[in-house]
Amino acid sequence: MIGSSRGPSPAPHRRGGAVAAVVGLAALALVAGAPAARATGTLDCSIEDAAVSFTAQTAFSHGMGGSFNNFRAELEVKPAGKGGSPFGKLELDREALVHHWFKDNEVRLHLYRDLPDPKAGSAELVIETKGRGKEAESFAGRYVLTIATVDADGKEKTRTLKGRATCSAG
Repeated sequence: MIGSSRGPSPAPHRRGGAVAAVVGLAALALVAGAPAARATGTLDCSIEDAAVSFTAQTAFSHGMGGSFNNFRAELEVKPAGKGGSPFGKLELDREALVHHWFKDNEVRLHLYRDLPDPKAGSAELVIETKGRGKEAESFAGRYVLTIATVDADGKEKTRTLKGRATCSAG
């Protein structure tokens, strides 16, 4: 059509700017409405000395209420003198992990488990470690393991073991 009354077509840069603005607003809306990203990592802790052998592994999430996932641990108390160990190797899972703390430069674990024979007693392990700096990846500290056993006369005996513990995060 010659002499159309529609007027001049918009300049190409104006059309591109409008499309870019719409795309930008859509991307902003997507980002604003998306849940915050949660980083995950792994945590390994261990004890290896003359009295205790312990290993633990878990995946964790950062953020408020950072959870431990797939927690697994194994605890072995080595025999002291002629008296044997009150239990073999104890397999521990999330149920035994009664409290944990992994924040900034601290890792703390509190585990409790009744021994396999209900009349035998219980084991309670507390690990407290610290790293250097806020973004530490290795942590060193101490453990306290309290073993409560019941002898043949029904009398409870308590044995407390202490030593060094380490953890690493990745």
